[in-house]
Amino acid sequence: MNPDIQKKILQFEAFINGVLKADLAKLEEKLDSKNTDIAEFLQLKNIITTFQSSDFNKKDFKTQVDIGNNFYVEAHVQDVSNILLDVGLGHYVEFSLEEALVIINVRIKLFEKQIAHIRKQIARTNAHIKLILIGIRDLQGLQ
Repeated sequence: MNPDIQKKILQFEAFINGVLKADLAKLEEKLDSKNTDIAEFLQLKNIITTFQSSDFNKKDFKTQVDIGNNFYVEAHVQDVSNILLDVGLGHYVEFSLEEALVIINVRIKLFEKQIAHIRKQIARTNAHIKLILIGIRDLQGLQ
């Protein structure tokens, strides 16, 4: 085989392994993060709808709160008619349950759009990898 062709094949393989697969790993990590975010908002939405639909005492509520690494503390909530939502950059805003549901639905739609965009990027990167592999195969003269 021609040494120039062999050199090009090695460059293409290095590009696939060094760049495209690294990009693919980053995109999959982003996708996992967005899926985790959307799952948290769906869980919060379910909790809020449970609060709204049930007839328990809304002025005195006890629960357990995860403070990290599956360590829980008992929490006493005096009023569940309002909720604090993280609006970004570590800032929290107090909303009524109805307002919170509107914000949560907007955030869920935003995450769904971001997930769709990331999936397109993943598909594009996979297509680039496949295209380069086909080019390598053609350079090697394989069928």
